Amino acid sequence: MKTILSVFLCLMISAATFAANIDGTWVGNVKGPDGNEMALTYVFKMDGDKLTGSVKSPGGEIVIANTKVEEKTFSFEISFNEMVLKNQCTFKDDDTIILKLVDSPMGDAELILKREKK
Repeated sequence: MKTILSVFLCLMISAATFAANIDGTWVGNVKGPDGNEMALTYVFKMDGDKLTGSVKSPGGEIVIANTKVEEKTFSFEISFNEMVLKNQCTFKDDDTIILKLVDSPMGDAELILKREKK
């Protein structure tokens, strides 16, 4: 019983540590349809085990939806122009996030998000 409780507590501490690490503002660049780079800003907030946030681009701000968090990976969707874009992310130990856009009508893409310095 003590072993199960110890394992459970370790998992909860790991999840809380990850949740604290993802909170904040993250920036990255992606190539737009015209081939020029476009800056994107992601704002993530963990409230318990629930992830909320938004994506800011030159075209405006979009709220993230359908979030899922598991250990150091998380996913979410954004909707615009009647399209749903699925994002799969991995939080790295070097304080970056690898974001993959998957099953997109515009094609798959990957970008690296870095924590915004204040």
